[in-house]
Amino acid sequence: MLFIGLFLERIKNVRKTMLSRFNRAVACIIAVCSVLVLLPLRGVADDQTMNFYVTPDFPESQVEGSASYFDINADPGTTEKLTLTLQNAIDAPVKVAITPHTAYTNVNGTVEYGKTAETPDSTLVHSLDKLIEAPEPIELAGKETKTVSLRLNLPEETFEGFLAGGLRISEVKEETEEDTSDEEGLAIKNEFAYVIGVVVSNSRASVRPDLDLIDVFPDQLNYRNVVSATLQNGTPTFINRLEVEASVHRKGEEDVLYEAKKEQMQMAPNSNFDFPISLNGDRFRGGDYVLNLTARSGEEEWQWTEEFTIKADEARSLNRDDVTIDSSPNWLLIGSVSCIVLLLAVIVYLIVQNKKNKHSQGTEE
Repeated sequence: MLFIGLFLERIKNVRKTMLSRFNRAVACIIAVCSVLVLLPLRGVADDQTMNFYVTPDFPESQVEGSASYFDINADPGTTEKLTLTLQNAIDAPVKVAITPHTAYTNVNGTVEYGKTAETPDSTLVHSLDKLIEAPEPIELAGKETKTVSLRLNLPEETFEGFLAGGLRISEVKEETEEDTSDEEGLAIKNEFAYVIGVVVSNSRASVRPDLDLIDVFPDQLNYRNVVSATLQNGTPTFINRLEVEASVHRKGEEDVLYEAKKEQMQMAPNSNFDFPISLNGDRFRGGDYVLNLTARSGEEEWQWTEEFTIKADEARSLNRDDVTIDSSPNWLLIGSVSCIVLLLAVIVYLIVQNKKNKHSQGTEE
């Protein structure tokens, strides 16, 4: 009985020790998690809200019914004022930058109002970002409200259709050591801004849209192989509810290799974009190909059949950069081929040696 009592006491002590260690481990885990939660995550904004508010004040030339953006219809050579009311929402001072931009169409078939294309379309005559005078950054004291006016100088000559763009209103923040560090190449810095559209015209006479296919070429989108078809809206009007269907096949063959379809797109006036046709992880292969593409907008329809060539060296270069394609050496294939070559060499060697031996025996006889 004494042995059993000592044994039970030992079990009780072991149990207490295990529970104590378990509790300490749990406490450590909770402490670590608490620290991780309290640390700011790199690449995520500390405050998901803007520190200021923007309200557009529309001029008399504003087209009736447009309440969320500047929609100006004015005579050639006149100057309009684009007025904004800026309100600081916090107690600390805030510096705000206002930059004008010319609208363009991005690769998703969406109109960008808060950025300017790296290369403007060749049919664009008047860039809105050049017609709007950008102010210096505005400083707002805590809770202060200011009104800012930007001059919009309309072209001297009459123009058809629309000039489209936008005003990007963003907070100017001092760069920190964390923002400028190159230590982590994947760090993401989120930036929040207001974008207010600006559409300008001399008259509201309708302009019939026209679309053109100006190029087809092998390309990449997000490091993935695609065939890009460059569509150009050469008219000063929006192309709305754009639908595109495209397919690619080898020249002289009918089997469709790649195809794509997208609806509800929009193109900015006098702009272009590259419509992507994904290879779905496939490799580019050199050769001659044919693109069939149909585009529709309302009652308008455009069709093209365009031949294009993919060069072998171009295909190899793009395939190396495609993240979905394994470009590492196929060691199994290399090993198999090496074994076959070695085996053939051994067989040839044995055959030659056998012939030499037979020749030697014949000479001796």
